[in-house]
Amino acid sequence: MKFLILLIFPLSLFGQKEMFTVFYNVENLFDTINNPEKNDDEFLPYSEKKWDSNKYNKKLENIAMVLENINPKGLPNLIGLCEVENKKVVEDLIYSSELKQKKYDIVHKDSPDKRGIDCALIFDENFELIMTDFIEVVIPESKKPTRDILYAKLKYENDFLHVFVNHWPSRWGGREKTEHRRVAAAKTLRNYIDKNIKKSKNIIVMGDLNDTPYDVSIEKVLLNDNYINHMTSESLKDKGSYNYRGDWSFIDQIITSKNFLNKKVISYECGVFMEDWIMYKNKEGDLYPSRTYGGKNWYGGYSDHLPIYYKMILN
Repeated sequence: MKFLILLIFPLSLFGQKEMFTVFYNVENLFDTINNPEKNDDEFLPYSEKKWDSNKYNKKLENIAMVLENINPKGLPNLIGLCEVENKKVVEDLIYSSELKQKKYDIVHKDSPDKRGIDCALIFDENFELIMTDFIEVVIPESKKPTRDILYAKLKYENDFLHVFVNHWPSRWGGREKTEHRRVAAAKTLRNYIDKNIKKSKNIIVMGDLNDTPYDVSIEKVLLNDNYINHMTSESLKDKGSYNYRGDWSFIDQIITSKNFLNKKVISYECGVFMEDWIMYKNKEGDLYPSRTYGGKNWYGGYSDHLPIYYKMILN
């Protein structure tokens, strides 16, 4: 079963092309090497988790398997990731699996997050990278830094795409008490777009926003009539990318400007990848994403989030 958001780029189909985009929170993709500048002690061989090369390689294999199977017609063209420790783990992901069939390139920068978890963008040979930026998110009255927003301007044929990959502050401590942090992230992104990108341009916003499409940060602050939040599609009703105590919701989202390649788009489809083999059923019979860890217990799963996708068929 597929219910997610992906963007699919050129795969010739009877004169048409497919553009496929994926966003995936991969749940703590850390290497096994100590970084003294970050608090990565939890994911080292001598930690309580006993994070070692075997577990790391299994994690890479699992994530690659998801990305290799999410689109029946081929590998994704554009992949946004969050919770990656550094560029090296992303390189290990795409060069040590069947993903190496594609000529992927990577956009990444170490963020100020104390644990060292970052965002990354992977794009294939159909795109040319024009410029990047890493937008600092400042939380009022907080000394704790959060993840930058990754921005990449890509050229696709005769068009330019403006892609933003996000991982907004969590709800740890309570949704209402932490809402101002995500509002700050939303204001930062909205101000950047308003200042630097014309309304007529093609914009993709993707990420783990840690709020639903109907929360203040997204519905009231980030979006206006120029955007479509694809996670509000009727086809995704009662589904989600994350399950919190039995409640499914889309805190992972893909949003596009309404004009996004509109002269070329014949049809589009959004969804969440929810195949049985990446799911876990608890004693009550409830389904959850099959995760890597629960506390210090290693389950050997994929992630505590499901990947989303947005697919377009283009002229």
